[in-house]
Amino acid sequence: MAKRTIKLNIKLPSGVQATPQLEAKVTAAANAVVEAESGDYLEAQKLAKELAGKGITISAEELLKRKASKSSSGTKKKTAKKATRKRTVLTDAKKKALVAEIKKGAKTPALAAKYGVSTATVMNIKAAAGLTKKRK
Repeated sequence: MAKRTIKLNIKLPSGVQATPQLEAKVTAAANAVVEAESGDYLEAQKLAKELAGKGITISAEELLKRKASKSSSGTKKKTAKKATRKRTVLTDAKKKALVAEIKKGAKTPALAAKYGVSTATVMNIKAAAGLTKKRK
């Protein structure tokens, strides 16, 4: 692999002087990054050469691209652990309060969220109270 040079211009915050120690640290950090990246590239070149010997034509760049896409797509969000949920039981007093709110014109989804039950439960209580129309 041919040697190439990279020139870096780093803008320092005001008040920070470019000392030889700072330059040495920056150079060491840049060299470490180059070593890490070139190591991956050299491995990819070696693998591409090995695959070419087996009749598979693929470039080192393509191998690196596939590796990068595979590693980024493999990370998934962790889901929260599901705990057992206690079933909400409405007392007679709560059912009466729910029916009173239905009569006032409250919406079913809002009531379901307020009382911690499903919309189907609210509809069942509504039907039991005789607040629904029969089908024709």
